Amino acid sequence: MQFVGGPLEASSPRIPCYRTLDGTGRAIPEASVPHNLPPQQATALYKAMAQLQVMDTICYDAQRQGRFSFYMTCAGEEATVVGSAAGLDGRDTVFSQYREHGVLVWHGFTFDDFANQVGAWAR
Repeated sequence: MQFVGGPLEASSPRIPCYRTLDGTGRAIPEASVPHNLPPQQATALYKAMAQLQVMDTICYDAQRQGRFSFYMTCAGEEATVVGSAAGLDGRDTVFSQYREHGVLVWHGFTFDDFANQVGAWAR
């Protein structure tokens, strides 16, 4: 098996990428954030992502114990999903699947709502 391209081959074509942090997590001095978020919104986004991680842990463990028949975590995708949801209007339609339940978290779904939905339990 041979991998073609990648960071070790200087001849590989480069795809431009917008970054504000370098590979070590330090800020890139010439990078700018185009839209600074108010502290309240940044905190709300962070809380939604943290809630999603906690819910993922609980629901995944419950699924592994046989309490839920199916559950897909969104580990590593929290910011993508929650950030996308924050950019939508509350009236926008979202056709989500597996790892996009951060949209529901952003729009106020509670843990009970998720447990009822994933467990197919009536309220």
